[in-house]
Amino acid sequence: MRPNTLGLLVICGLVGCRLHDDRDVAKSATRLDLARDFLRKHQLEAADTECNRALAFNPASDEAYNTRGLVAMIRALDIQRTLEIDACLTGVDAELTQRDLDRFLHTADRAFGEANRISPDYGEAWSNRGVVHNLLEDYTAAAAYLTEALANPMRLDSPGLTRAHLGWALFHEARYVDAAKELRQAVQFQPNMCVATYRLARVYFERQEWEKAAELFQTTSDDPACGSQEASLYLMKTRMQQGLVDDARRARDACLKLSPKSCIAVQCRAEGRALGAPAVAAHP
Repeated sequence: MRPNTLGLLVICGLVGCRLHDDRDVAKSATRLDLARDFLRKHQLEAADTECNRALAFNPASDEAYNTRGLVAMIRALDIQRTLEIDACLTGVDAELTQRDLDRFLHTADRAFGEANRISPDYGEAWSNRGVVHNLLEDYTAAAAYLTEALANPMRLDSPGLTRAHLGWALFHEARYVDAAKELRQAVQFQPNMCVATYRLARVYFERQEWEKAAELFQTTSDDPACGSQEASLYLMKTRMQQGLVDDARRARDACLKLSPKSCIAVQCRAEGRALGAPAVAAHP
C-alpha cells in the first residue's frame, strides 16, 4: 500500500471521511426519481427496489427513507382495503391480514423515523409518521409527531392535511375542543378537503351537535370526489338522532350502494334495519 493511501485511511479512521462522492449522490437521486415514478404508478415492488438502490448509493438520503416509508404505508393501506372494504374479513382471516397490515406499518414507521434522524427538520416525514401512528391507533404518539411536523413547515407538503391528521388523533383522545380547532383550520386552508370535513363532522357528532354534524356529513356524502361510505353511515345515524326517518333512509341506501361488501355496509344494514328495506339492491 502506498504511504499516502495509508495516511488517508488513518485520517479517515480518526476524523471520518465522506464515503460517497458527488457521483454517488447523483446516482442516488436518479434511483430516487425512479422510485417515486414507480410509486405514482402503484408499482410498489419496483419502487421499493429503487429506494434500496438509492440508499446504497447515499445512505444519508432522507428523501429515500421517506419514500421507502410511503411504499410500506401504501402496502398497509392496500391490505386495509382488503380487510375492511373489498370484503369484510372476520376470524382467522382477519387476524392474519391484520398482522400483515401492522408489519408494513411498523416498517413504514422505521423508515420515516430514519428520515427524521438524518434531518430533524423534515416536516413531511414527521407528518407521515403521525399518519402511521393514527393507523396503529397510537394516538398520543401520532399527535406528538404531527405537532412536530407543523413546527417544521419548510419541508412540509400540506400543513392543512397535517392539521386534519392531528385533529383526528386528538379526536380519538377525546380532546374534542382541540380537535375541532385543528380541523376547522384545516378546512379554512382547503375548504373542499373531504378528510377534514368528515372528521370535523365526527367531532360535532360526538358533541351531539346534530345539525352541524348533519350538514358536514351531507356535504361529504354528496361529493363524488370524496366517495366516503363512512360519511353516509354517520349521516344516517345523525338523521336518526334528529328523528328524520326519510333522510336517514336515503343516507342508509347511499351507504349500501358504495361498497356493498364492506364492514361499513354491514354496520349500515345492522343499524338501519329499523328504517325498513333498502331502496337499492345490496348484497347480503
